[in-house]
Amino acid sequence: MRREGSTLTFDSGLRLRPDPRSIRGEPVAGAWAHVCLGAPVPYDDPTVQQMRRDALAWWVPLLGDVLVCVTTLALDSVHCVGAITVASVPVQWDDDPFARVFPDDVSVVQTDLFCCVPPPPGPVIERYAGVAWPGGHF
Repeated sequence: MRREGSTLTFDSGLRLRPDPRSIRGEPVAGAWAHVCLGAPVPYDDPTVQQMRRDALAWWVPLLGDVLVCVTTLALDSVHCVGAITVASVPVQWDDDPFARVFPDDVSVVQTDLFCCVPPPPGPVIERYAGVAWPGGHF
């Protein structure tokens, strides 16, 4: 996975858009990213909305120095195809609700790509103008 402007390009050639704040700014060296990819799901699908509630309950204990950022991955202005949760240390990824919705390609990678994003009022899993929702404000 590598950053190209405001997108992430995966080894497969797939280009996806995360919340831009998650890859702009000062990166956290040696962070751990839990990457979940799968079939496209419309952001408005009830499955994605339930994932929001489950993710909120899951990552709240990570708030503080551990959680670096959370972002969905937009394929286009309508579809979500994955999510990435980034932490400063390895955590118990088995409970990541994103992996239940996007189980096709789940991996943990150590990376220097992601930046700290202040915790939003909820997981950044919606989209606005074709990109991941700007958590915390419109």
